[in-house]
Amino acid sequence: MKSVSIQGVVVGGIVDIVTSVILGIPFAIYAISKVDLAHVPKDKVGSAIAAAMNGNVPMYLGQLLVGMCCSVLGGYIAARLAKHDELLNGALSAFLCVSLGVYTVASGNDSHSLFVQILLLVASPALGLLGGYMRLTQRRAAPANV
Repeated sequence: MKSVSIQGVVVGGIVDIVTSVILGIPFAIYAISKVDLAHVPKDKVGSAIAAAMNGNVPMYLGQLLVGMCCSVLGGYIAARLAKHDELLNGALSAFLCVSLGVYTVASGNDSHSLFVQILLLVASPALGLLGGYMRLTQRRAAPANV
């Protein structure tokens, strides 16, 4: 268990989620602007906004790309804070994303197909691993302090 940096993994996971939410706000604002909220029943507003986001392929792909970059960033931050076992700590930084994904799949509240949900659950740790790999590569390339 010495190879896992709890601080690095937790901070990396929080960075992943928080940056995804913050950078996802413009996409949500755009989707809300496309929904005629005055004519949508109050209990259907969330599903109408989700349909507007998922129905626009370029916006969906942009949001997906932003989320993926945030997972890489979270993995990088986790590996940088850990200062060892960068790949492991980077991959483990996806624990919050995976936890939220499993909860969403279990609750049935996701608008994605099951295939896409599983793909995203697998991609999140892989992207965190990529962030850890980037940090490991950076650390190896740095000259040793003499």
